[in-house]
Amino acid sequence: MWRASRYKDVGRGNEMTRLKTEWIEYMLEGMDEYNRQLKARTDMNLAELIKTTFHMKDEAFEQAKAVNKIAVIPITQGEGIIGSFSESVAAILESMGFEALVMEHTDIDGIYEASERGCDLLFFADDVRYLALNIKSGKVSDNNYATALGFIQGLQALMNKHGKDIHQEKILLIGYGIVGREAEKILAKEKIDFDIFDKDDTAIKGLPYPVLTERNQIKNYPYILDFTNEGEWLKKEFLHADLLYASPGVPYSMDEEAKTCFEERSIHDNLEIGTAVMLGQILAD
Repeated sequence: MWRASRYKDVGRGNEMTRLKTEWIEYMLEGMDEYNRQLKARTDMNLAELIKTTFHMKDEAFEQAKAVNKIAVIPITQGEGIIGSFSESVAAILESMGFEALVMEHTDIDGIYEASERGCDLLFFADDVRYLALNIKSGKVSDNNYATALGFIQGLQALMNKHGKDIHQEKILLIGYGIVGREAEKILAKEKIDFDIFDKDDTAIKGLPYPVLTERNQIKNYPYILDFTNEGEWLKKEFLHADLLYASPGVPYSMDEEAKTCFEERSIHDNLEIGTAVMLGQILAD
C-alpha cells in the first residue's frame, strides 16, 4: 500500500514517495539476516534498539510480547495497495517476537476484523500517513517521527560502536523535509550539535543552525543523518573518509561506489527501523 511520505526529495518540497514491491519483499524471508547485520554494526538488533530507545526492561518487553496481538490492516484508499507491504510490516514485527496478523479484510472492515480477532495493536497506512495504534492505551505513533527517532538512535549506536559519543560530536543533518524536520526537533531537544544541508537552500534559510551552502562541504562531516529520497546523488568524493552514516532514504542516496565503500559503516533500510520504533512508542510507559 501507499505509505506516508517520510522524505523530502532533495530540493523539491514534500512530495510523496511510493514504495515499490521490489524494495520491501526481501523482508518476507530476510529479517534474520537484517537483524544480524544491524547487530554487527550497532551492537543492537531491532528489539534491542527499541528497548534502549524507550528504556524498556527485558521483563516488560517479554510481557508485551505475551499479551499483545498485532493486526496489520491493508488500506485501499488513494493509489491502492503495494504488494507485500502489509506482509513486510508483519515480518518486521514477528522478527522481534510478536504475533502479527495481516487482516483478510481492508479498511474499516479490516479494523472490525482486528477487533473480532482480539488484536490490541493496529498498524495501517494510507496515502498521507503510516500509523500504529494501541487501542487499549490510546497511544499512537506516526512513522515520520518514529523514523527520525529510530535513525538518530541508530547513528548513536553506530558511533558508540566506533568509540564516539553523539553528544560530543557535530552531526550533519541532510534533508529538511517531513522527517528531517522531526529529526531537527529531536536533535535540538537532546542538545546534539548539528548543521543542516538541503539542496533547496530556501527550505533552510533563516534556521537557527549553521547551514551548508555547497554540496562539496558534506565531506567535512564524519557523522551524517540523511533524510533525502533522491537516489544515487551522494558520491564517494562528497564523503568523509571516516564516515558513519544513517539513512532511511528511499531510494538510497549513495551511488554504488559510495555504498560499497561505506557499507560496514552505515545503517539504511526502507521500513524496518521506523516500524520497530512505532511499536516501541505505543508500548512504552
